[in-house]
Amino acid sequence: MSQTGFMITRLVLTGPGLKDAELRFSVGLNVITGPSDTGKTFAFECIDFMLGASTLPKSIPEANGYDTLCLGIRDHQNDREFSLIRSLRGGPFRLVADDEQERVLGEKHKANEEDTVSQVLLSLAGLQNKWIRKNAKGETRSFSFRDVAHLSIISESEIIRKDSPLYSGQYTKKTEEESVYKTLLSGHDDSSIVQRSDRKETKHRVEAKEEVLTKLIDRVTSRIDETKTPADLISLRDQLHEIEDSLHLVTELLHETRESAVSLEEARRSSWTRLRQVESKLGVLTELQSRFSLLNEQYNSDILRLQALAESGRRLGEMNMDYCPVCGASSESQDRTHQECQTGPLVVAESCASEITRIQELVADLGVTRTDVERETGELKAEKTQVCDEFKEANSEIRGNLNPRLKEAIREMELWQGRREQIREAISLLEQRRELEELLDQLRIDPTDDADKPVFGELDPFHTESFAKKVEERLAAWKFPGLDRVTFDPKVWDILISGRSRSSHGKGVRAVTRAAFILSLLRYCLDNRLPHSGVVLIDSPLVVYRQPDTGEESFSDDVKAAFFRDLSQSFEDAQVIIVENETPPADVVSNSKTNIVPFTGTSQGRSGFIPRPDQSKTGASG
Repeated sequence: MSQTGFMITRLVLTGPGLKDAELRFSVGLNVITGPSDTGKTFAFECIDFMLGASTLPKSIPEANGYDTLCLGIRDHQNDREFSLIRSLRGGPFRLVADDEQERVLGEKHKANEEDTVSQVLLSLAGLQNKWIRKNAKGETRSFSFRDVAHLSIISESEIIRKDSPLYSGQYTKKTEEESVYKTLLSGHDDSSIVQRSDRKETKHRVEAKEEVLTKLIDRVTSRIDETKTPADLISLRDQLHEIEDSLHLVTELLHETRESAVSLEEARRSSWTRLRQVESKLGVLTELQSRFSLLNEQYNSDILRLQALAESGRRLGEMNMDYCPVCGASSESQDRTHQECQTGPLVVAESCASEITRIQELVADLGVTRTDVERETGELKAEKTQVCDEFKEANSEIRGNLNPRLKEAIREMELWQGRREQIREAISLLEQRRELEELLDQLRIDPTDDADKPVFGELDPFHTESFAKKVEERLAAWKFPGLDRVTFDPKVWDILISGRSRSSHGKGVRAVTRAAFILSLLRYCLDNRLPHSGVVLIDSPLVVYRQPDTGEESFSDDVKAAFFRDLSQSFEDAQVIIVENETPPADVVSNSKTNIVPFTGTSQGRSGFIPRPDQSKTGASG
């Protein structure tokens, strides 16, 4: 199953003749930071409004003249981006995408209509066609995206509330909100619940239901027998925890090995490139040496030729010219005018000697050059040997050590993953049979009471314990003081921290722990491949924490720095948007994977969400 959910890419506020107010977001941690009255909360309300909230963003003076909002959304499953456009005064949405015709989406959820913003967002989150139990009668209704919005979008006023983060504050929706939480933890909705009916029809319906349940139990039991699934559910869950731990260790080992392989591969590639460069230079120098040898031979040949000419000239100059040395004619028969125009043999000899001297100088210069080339050739050969050794060493390490380690780590990871899927399937089969048997037992206890007592699935302790462990991991990463163990209290549907209820703490601690609850739910769903929007937006989770209530002065400010560091490292596969007054620690700000959107409240830098008239038209976030 590929990852469900989506991410917000941008928020744009436009108006005729006005500069666009734009924020850009990325995957991972995003922090909108700055002093009060810079538009942070207004931007928060705009995002909530564009995700289907019925409440309009509160009017602020800076927004005068702006009338349209645009929210960019990227679908993780299909890697597709589209825009939702809506009037700032409310009403329906327009969906604009490059690969489809523009659509109009209704602002209100309707179960049987796909062209609503709720259905589009539910589809992205993997929650389409899910059903919620409304009351004790067993009445159900279809999921709306706003049913899960309060578990992803937390306002400044909600972050400090005392009641469970599962509840939106509307008492009449308590049953529905518990049903939503159960669906998110287990992946199973309430679509199988049958509403209470007339007693006269109960008997026949119960008999039919009993027959169906019996067949389902037989089918699941047959599947259990085929897969040879152990019957001990507790043991299987313990095995699953052990497998998850082992898989985590193998994954870390695989990551470390891959990093080593990348480093060695870079060294091998660098050595190979240098080797090619050295061999190229050696080829050029070898060709030069060959040509220098030919040139040296040519110079020596020229010297020998000139020496022969010089010797001939000297000999001719010494001869008696009464007779022609060529034809033997006597001097009387010779034409003296021809001799006057010719260069004498001695002059030729001297010219040859001069030319020999010049060529010998060229030979000497050539010798120096050849010596330099031979020296450089020797150095390059030595370098080639060294580079070859480095290449062979890196290649040997990769092929002889890292590649086998990578293959072994991948093989081991695949084995653990396969084993995990087997255990999960076994747990699922046993849970299905147990739930079916419980339903059948309750039907057989008093079938006639079925009309008055609808049967609903209870919250599985395995899921709540797994979720509580995620919260505990989150708080531990944030250096939450005095942390012992986190558990889930089914009586109040909230967490207990070190045996103490979350609501009993002061506002600052309630804000931090509510954020931990919401973020842990996101992490739980991602790790277990369960439906979730993939986005969490929280306004001011740390503002009140800076001023602890009486009795909680021991809560250190280190929590704030650890909070941001953990979010920047632990949610790279999701999107977390935090709205805060203060800037995160410097190491978080400098992290290239963290998107910081700083508002200054002054004329320096970006003053706020809505640009001042004297600021350039830009939507860059920083």
